[in-house]
Amino acid sequence: MDSQAVLVLGKHANRALTDILSNIGFAPQVWGSMQHSLDKLRHNEFAAVLVDRKFTRADVLEFILNVRDINEKVPVVVIGSGGDEKIDRKIAKQDRTIVLNEVESEDKLTEKLAQVLKENEIEDV
Repeated sequence: MDSQAVLVLGKHANRALTDILSNIGFAPQVWGSMQHSLDKLRHNEFAAVLVDRKFTRADVLEFILNVRDINEKVPVVVIGSGGDEKIDRKIAKQDRTIVLNEVESEDKLTEKLAQVLKENEIEDV
């Protein structure tokens, strides 16, 4: 994979997540709006797209569907649940989409993200 950049839909306030991504070898690019994130995806290559549901008000399912229209192969990692089981199930069924439920510690999140992102890196080599 050429790019180690990870597109993050959310707010810059989520410093812990950007630190985790940096620590496991990826370069996070954080965008607060769905439209800005999609524009970046249209013009750049990313190792993955990440959505932390605590830090966005965007419609995550709509966002994923738009991501798939732009790039059907980039993995999308969704952290957390939205509280609507029906929507959460639809999100989990999307191709190349991984849902990580609420993680109790930064260490556990680091471990899970490293596993998911590194697995994708191996698949695409």
